[in-house]
Amino acid sequence: MNTLIEVQGFKKSFFVPGIRRKLVEAVKDISLSVNAGEIYGFLGPNGAGKMTTIKALLGLIRPTAGTIRVLGASPDDLSWRSQVGYLPETPYFYEYLSGLELVTWFGRLAGLNAHEASQQAKARLERVGLAHAMTRPVRKYSKGMLQRTGLAQSLIGDPKLLILDEPMTGLDPIGRRDIRELLLELRAEGRTVFYSTHILPDVEMTCDRVAIIHQGRVIQEGALSEILTSTIRGVSVSLVNLAPPLLEQLKLEQVQHRAEGNVVQAEFKTMDSAVSFVGEAQRQGARLERLEPHRMDLEEIFVSSLGADFEKLRRDNR
Repeated sequence: MNTLIEVQGFKKSFFVPGIRRKLVEAVKDISLSVNAGEIYGFLGPNGAGKMTTIKALLGLIRPTAGTIRVLGASPDDLSWRSQVGYLPETPYFYEYLSGLELVTWFGRLAGLNAHEASQQAKARLERVGLAHAMTRPVRKYSKGMLQRTGLAQSLIGDPKLLILDEPMTGLDPIGRRDIRELLLELRAEGRTVFYSTHILPDVEMTCDRVAIIHQGRVIQEGALSEILTSTIRGVSVSLVNLAPPLLEQLKLEQVQHRAEGNVVQAEFKTMDSAVSFVGEAQRQGARLERLEPHRMDLEEIFVSSLGADFEKLRRDNR
């Protein structure tokens, strides 16, 4: 499998200025890998080390310890940079330029000639929903429009890898939906997206794999589907025209159930037992109406991962 980002044992410490210089460990131990063609969610509370890690990926700071590879190269190597698009959490732009002029300028910085830069800028602004405002000065843009402009510039040059820091910031629900759809389109095109966010429902709808970090360490990492499946606490099943012998089987196995007319609703303890029973029921002529696992959502998993620190973080953010 082609790995585009590989982080092993990354640590970063800073000295805080003052009368007594204090050493702060911003990142204590982060290891993760991002594969080609996937959307990877990078999650954690404020101060967890997300921004420090992203800066190290981009070569803006150097690790105190550990190794980082982006597209197979060190962040210090300039060769990979034309293949990576980046969106900071709060982009700052020359506000006297129009959106089209601004994104065209980024295209020129990326090495495109004037015609290519202009054509790509128009196409990218249209793609992020700013076709109607591309000639308007950036100073007249809303926060959400500025965020869309930042996304447009990150797509200039057709990068293989996108590193996005809080790409949903400032967007209304319609804007968030548009950006989710854009991320899925980018993945379908074979691009790889690594993004940090606090909006966990968006992660559930877009990401293939995630890492949850806290206090500078990875506390959970892996395929999102596996992380969610591991929290299943039961499965509700609704079947129509269940054969009598199978109804008796539910009773014998002490599976909680109830029959209403020709509909049987049952509660299984595991997904495997539910799937096995449903498969046999369908072979005997039953029709499945509903199979619903009861599991933690990503927000519950996130809070659970933080453990006892969650209440402290909640107090600190009030």
